[in-house]
Amino acid sequence: MEGAAIENPDIFYRQFCSTLAWEFDLEDRTEEIWKAPLGPVQNATNYVLRHILKAIPGEPILLAMDEVERMFASPFRSDFFSMLRSWHNRRAQGGDWTRLNLALVTSTEPYQFIADLNQSPFNVGAVVELSDFSPGQGAELNRRHGEPLQDTELDKLTGLLGGHPYLTRKALHLLASKRITFDVLLATACEDDGPFGDHLRNHLFRMSDYAELKSGLMQVIKYQRCADEHVFFRLRGAGLVRRVGNDVLPRNELYAEYFGKRLGG
Repeated sequence: MEGAAIENPDIFYRQFCSTLAWEFDLEDRTEEIWKAPLGPVQNATNYVLRHILKAIPGEPILLAMDEVERMFASPFRSDFFSMLRSWHNRRAQGGDWTRLNLALVTSTEPYQFIADLNQSPFNVGAVVELSDFSPGQGAELNRRHGEPLQDTELDKLTGLLGGHPYLTRKALHLLASKRITFDVLLATACEDDGPFGDHLRNHLFRMSDYAELKSGLMQVIKYQRCADEHVFFRLRGAGLVRRVGNDVLPRNELYAEYFGKRLGG
């Protein structure tokens, strides 16, 4: 979805429904459905029930959405996620709704962004968490990329990223495609215009309105502790920190260095 659509509910829901039709290779009927004097959420719900499900009779349908965290910044995020939750709840009514399955992929725990957890689609169904790669898994991923790194270099990358799945995959892709050398990757890893700049700035932006999260993260970086347990769980949910015994640590060296510089003044 385009960035501008996430700010405008009427544009967003129309594009959302048009995208569904395109992905399922169906005729787009948004203009027809939107003639009803209803709000965009109800129109989108009717679109799924009366067009998508009816056009694919008898078969289970999986609606998978990646990078759902982009919606956390939307002014109508609660309405959107409530709509998805209502689709899940309608399965109990029987009929075509029982054939609709949702898979939502996000890089951060969403509870801090959704005001009413009873309207959240994230606390129903099964949760599959992707843990950090082990050294063996990192070596296998390096092999699948044509081994752009020697063993000593791979150890350095693992030390920097801690096996972070997305960052490890991105680093190996950049190296395998020869878009960057390993020395340059290490030298610019913590820069805003470096290989991980978009990812790091995104985390920084999400914390911009939460002084308690910034303060808590600096406490972790400096003292390996977090006095506020609620803040700890929010930082852990965002994928920024981890608990090892009685210590609370940054998830990896990259985060410790980058956020230590940006938040430390």
